[in-house]
Amino acid sequence: MNFGETRTLSGKAFKDSAVVECIGTLDEANAFIGLAKVFSRNREVKEILSDLQKRLFRICEEFAGGRKVERSEIEWIELQIKKIEEEVPKIRSFVILEKDQPTALLSVARTVVRRAERRALTLYRNGLVSEQAVEWLNKLSYLLYLLTLKEGEQFEEVHF
Repeated sequence: MNFGETRTLSGKAFKDSAVVECIGTLDEANAFIGLAKVFSRNREVKEILSDLQKRLFRICEEFAGGRKVERSEIEWIELQIKKIEEEVPKIRSFVILEKDQPTALLSVARTVVRRAERRALTLYRNGLVSEQAVEWLNKLSYLLYLLTLKEGEQFEEVHF
Protein backbone atom coordinates (compact mmCIF):
# COMPACT_ATOMS: atom_id res chain seq x y z
CA MET A 1 0.00 0.00 0.00
CA ASN A 2 1.34 3.44 -0.81
CA PHE A 3 0.81 6.87 0.75
CA GLY A 4 -2.22 7.56 -1.49
CA GLU A 5 -4.21 4.56 -0.27
CA THR A 6 -5.96 3.52 2.91
CA ARG A 7 -7.75 0.42 4.11
CA THR A 8 -11.48 0.08 4.63
CA LEU A 9 -13.51 -2.94 5.63
CA SER A 10 -13.94 -3.74 1.94
CA GLY A 11 -10.24 -3.41 1.08
CA LYS A 12 -7.88 -0.74 -0.20
CA ALA A 13 -9.21 2.61 -1.39
CA PHE A 14 -7.61 5.76 -2.71
CA LYS A 15 -7.61 8.51 -0.08
CA ASP A 16 -9.32 10.89 -2.49
CA SER A 17 -12.14 8.46 -3.36
CA ALA A 18 -15.75 9.44 -2.67
CA VAL A 19 -16.00 6.72 -0.01
CA VAL A 20 -12.89 7.84 1.89
CA GLU A 21 -13.95 11.49 1.54
CA CYS A 22 -17.30 10.65 3.16
CA ILE A 23 -15.70 8.59 5.93
CA GLY A 24 -13.26 11.45 6.62
CA THR A 25 -16.11 13.95 6.79
CA LEU A 26 -17.96 11.69 9.24
CA ASP A 27 -14.80 11.46 11.32
CA GLU A 28 -14.56 15.25 11.32
CA ALA A 29 -18.21 15.51 12.40
CA ASN A 30 -17.60 13.04 15.20
CA ALA A 31 -14.66 15.12 16.44
CA PHE A 32 -16.81 18.27 16.54
CA ILE A 33 -19.60 16.37 18.32
CA GLY A 34 -17.01 15.29 20.89
CA LEU A 35 -15.73 18.82 21.28
CA ALA A 36 -19.29 20.12 21.75
CA LYS A 37 -19.83 17.40 24.37
CA VAL A 38 -16.75 18.52 26.31
CA PHE A 39 -17.97 22.14 26.46
CA SER A 40 -21.70 21.45 26.95
CA ARG A 41 -23.20 22.58 30.24
CA ASN A 42 -26.41 20.58 29.79
CA ARG A 43 -26.30 17.02 31.18
CA GLU A 44 -28.92 15.66 28.74
CA VAL A 45 -27.17 17.23 25.74
CA LYS A 46 -23.84 15.72 26.90
CA GLU A 47 -25.43 12.26 27.21
CA ILE A 48 -27.01 12.41 23.76
CA LEU A 49 -23.77 13.66 22.20
CA SER A 50 -21.85 10.83 23.87
CA ASP A 51 -24.33 8.30 22.51
CA LEU A 52 -24.20 9.93 19.06
CA GLN A 53 -20.42 9.56 18.93
CA LYS A 54 -20.70 5.82 19.53
CA ARG A 55 -23.56 5.44 17.07
CA LEU A 56 -21.72 7.42 14.42
CA PHE A 57 -18.95 4.80 14.49
CA ARG A 58 -21.63 2.19 13.82
CA ILE A 59 -23.12 4.23 10.96
CA CYS A 60 -19.63 4.76 9.51
CA GLU A 61 -19.25 1.01 9.31
CA GLU A 62 -21.57 0.92 6.29
CA PHE A 63 -19.51 3.56 4.49
CA ALA A 64 -16.39 1.46 5.08
CA GLY A 65 -18.03 -1.59 3.49
CA GLY A 66 -19.48 -3.23 6.60
CA ARG A 67 -22.96 -3.81 7.98
CA LYS A 68 -25.82 -1.72 6.63
CA VAL A 69 -27.59 0.82 8.83
CA GLU A 70 -30.53 -0.91 10.48
CA ARG A 71 -34.04 0.45 10.91
CA SER A 72 -33.51 0.46 14.68
CA GLU A 73 -30.86 3.18 14.24
CA ILE A 74 -33.38 5.36 12.39
CA GLU A 75 -35.97 4.70 15.09
CA TRP A 76 -33.49 5.65 17.84
CA ILE A 77 -32.63 8.99 16.27
CA GLU A 78 -36.31 9.72 15.53
CA LEU A 79 -37.09 9.11 19.21
CA GLN A 80 -34.35 11.56 20.27
CA ILE A 81 -35.70 14.15 17.83
CA LYS A 82 -39.26 13.77 19.10
CA LYS A 83 -38.14 14.09 22.72
CA ILE A 84 -36.05 17.22 22.13
CA GLU A 85 -38.71 18.82 19.89
CA GLU A 86 -41.07 18.70 22.88
CA GLU A 87 -38.48 20.46 25.08
CA VAL A 88 -37.38 23.37 22.88
CA PRO A 89 -39.43 26.26 21.51
CA LYS A 90 -40.36 26.29 17.84
CA ILE A 91 -38.24 28.87 16.06
CA ARG A 92 -40.25 30.98 13.61
CA SER A 93 -37.52 33.32 12.37
CA PHE A 94 -33.85 33.28 11.56
CA VAL A 95 -31.70 33.15 14.67
CA ILE A 96 -28.00 33.38 15.41
CA LEU A 97 -27.31 29.95 16.92
CA GLU A 98 -23.72 30.57 17.94
CA LYS A 99 -23.73 32.42 21.26
CA ASP A 100 -21.01 30.59 23.21
CA GLN A 101 -18.56 27.69 22.81
CA PRO A 102 -21.06 24.81 23.11
CA THR A 103 -23.60 26.28 20.69
CA ALA A 104 -20.89 27.29 18.21
CA LEU A 105 -19.39 23.80 18.28
CA LEU A 106 -22.80 22.18 17.85
CA SER A 107 -23.44 24.45 14.89
CA VAL A 108 -20.14 23.48 13.28
CA ALA A 109 -20.87 19.78 13.93
CA ARG A 110 -24.27 20.20 12.24
CA THR A 111 -22.79 21.80 9.14
CA VAL A 112 -20.08 19.13 8.86
CA VAL A 113 -22.80 16.45 9.09
CA ARG A 114 -24.70 18.22 6.31
CA ARG A 115 -21.55 18.02 4.15
CA ALA A 116 -21.24 14.32 5.01
CA GLU A 117 -24.88 13.86 4.01
CA ARG A 118 -24.18 15.41 0.61
CA ARG A 119 -21.21 13.07 0.14
CA ALA A 120 -23.34 10.12 1.30
CA LEU A 121 -26.06 11.02 -1.20
CA THR A 122 -23.52 10.73 -4.00
CA LEU A 123 -22.55 7.28 -2.71
CA TYR A 124 -26.22 6.28 -2.46
CA ARG A 125 -26.94 7.45 -6.02
CA ASN A 126 -24.05 5.25 -7.16
CA GLY A 127 -25.35 2.21 -5.26
CA LEU A 128 -22.58 2.20 -2.65
CA VAL A 129 -24.59 2.85 0.54
CA SER A 130 -28.17 2.39 1.66
CA GLU A 131 -30.92 4.98 1.72
CA GLN A 132 -31.10 4.46 5.49
CA ALA A 133 -27.49 5.59 5.92
CA VAL A 134 -28.28 8.88 4.17
CA GLU A 135 -31.55 9.23 6.07
CA TRP A 136 -29.75 8.78 9.41
CA LEU A 137 -27.30 11.57 8.55
CA ASN A 138 -30.18 13.83 7.51
CA LYS A 139 -31.85 13.24 10.86
CA LEU A 140 -28.55 13.70 12.69
CA SER A 141 -28.13 17.23 11.34
CA TYR A 142 -31.65 18.10 12.52
CA LEU A 143 -31.00 16.55 15.94
CA LEU A 144 -27.82 18.62 16.28
CA TYR A 145 -29.86 21.74 15.45
CA LEU A 146 -32.35 20.83 18.18
CA LEU A 147 -29.54 20.14 20.65
CA THR A 148 -28.13 23.58 19.85
CA LEU A 149 -31.51 25.09 20.76
CA LYS A 150 -31.61 23.06 23.97
CA GLU A 151 -28.06 23.99 24.92
CA GLY A 152 -28.46 27.70 24.19
CA GLU A 153 -32.05 28.19 25.39
CA GLN A 154 -32.42 31.75 23.97
CA PHE A 155 -31.09 33.19 20.74
CA GLU A 156 -30.81 36.47 18.91
CA GLU A 157 -33.45 36.81 16.22
CA VAL A 158 -32.45 38.24 12.87
CA HIS A 159 -34.82 40.79 11.36
CA PHE A 160 -34.45 42.22 7.86
